[in-house]
Amino acid sequence: MRQIFVSASLLAVCFAGSFASAQQNSAKTRPAIAVPSGYFASLNTLPKHTHSNKLSAATKAAAQAQDPRIVSVPNFTRSFTFGGQTFPYTMVGHQPAAKQTTVVPTSYVPMSFLFDEFVDQNGNNIVIDATAITDEIKHSPLFENADYATGFTQFEDAQMRAEFFPLFNKDGDNDRNDNFHVLLAHPQTLIPVTVEVPVGSSLVFVLPDGTFFALVDISFLQSQLNTLLQTEPIQVDSIPIFLTRNAVYGDFFQQQPVDCCIGGFHTAFETQQRGNKIFVQTFAFATSLDTDVATGIFGDPGVFADINGLSHELGETLNDPFGNNITPNYQLPGLPPGACQNILEVGDVIENLSPDYTNITLHGFTYHPQTLGLLQWFEGIAPSNAVDGDYSFPDPTKLTAPFTPCPTAS
Repeated sequence: MRQIFVSASLLAVCFAGSFASAQQNSAKTRPAIAVPSGYFASLNTLPKHTHSNKLSAATKAAAQAQDPRIVSVPNFTRSFTFGGQTFPYTMVGHQPAAKQTTVVPTSYVPMSFLFDEFVDQNGNNIVIDATAITDEIKHSPLFENADYATGFTQFEDAQMRAEFFPLFNKDGDNDRNDNFHVLLAHPQTLIPVTVEVPVGSSLVFVLPDGTFFALVDISFLQSQLNTLLQTEPIQVDSIPIFLTRNAVYGDFFQQQPVDCCIGGFHTAFETQQRGNKIFVQTFAFATSLDTDVATGIFGDPGVFADINGLSHELGETLNDPFGNNITPNYQLPGLPPGACQNILEVGDVIENLSPDYTNITLHGFTYHPQTLGLLQWFEGIAPSNAVDGDYSFPDPTKLTAPFTPCPTAS
């Protein structure tokens, strides 16, 4: 959850001519803004993820207590101790020591954009179509097996097996076959949606190769997601996944962007209370950039590319489904001293390290899932008792020691 922003004045100066023409006559359309490759990187617009906890205090406490009144994804609760304080945490699946396999239902909603304000060279409203990458996402390492240090399995499952390796590998044979798994069922693709983006809620850019990408108001996107979550046939024991293509997100003020570039978030919220049952829905949202767009925005073909953002959000959904796993206050790796947080967000602790991804080739396509932190890093234990003594997975070189406590003011 990186808090690095480009100032409103900087973005306003950079796009002053475009804003002025739009505000003089917002009823008129205009062409996409031509930018050179790597332009956003030149503005120091860094990739980031956000999260939120929308549960009431009572529901958060009930979830941590494994209260049977909570109806949601299957989950278990454990705890660790650091500095004399106990930190409970809840994760998706069943207790690792029980060596059970959990299969979590998932649904997938591709979200395309139609921009009221921006037109192509033929005068047609620009559309960024997300359905074209559906097969690429559904047949990725997030839902199909590849080989890892913890077995031939899915990416997120491999990460959870890495951090709970000492619990299910009690026979010590290291054969990777012990049956603790948290698997994502092959997604049920729901009806794709096309979201009409009104004037003032986005900027659309065009790269030298003619590819379009967009910066969209995060508040507008959240309002659309709120509607979709109420109208789509989503089950509370599943993880719905919403994905957009070639778009990043930020806050807008008076139709001008004031920061950039959010690539995804996850959260949980109460949907209803029926009798004494409290229904809690988790969900994950992410963008997926084509590699030329990732290069065009960030100067790096892997940032937010294909499953990079989604692997971050699903990893955090599985490791912190309700957004309430509090940890010791730690310094975020790769950021200046004092940039700290205290939540068990396994993606956030890697996203500031470059590159934050690893390469996995499947079906002839090279994917860029993000390396994730392991529980042992947050626990502050040394040496790590995760698989191979690691603190990050699958790239062990990203975190080589437990967290550094947040610097205290002198």
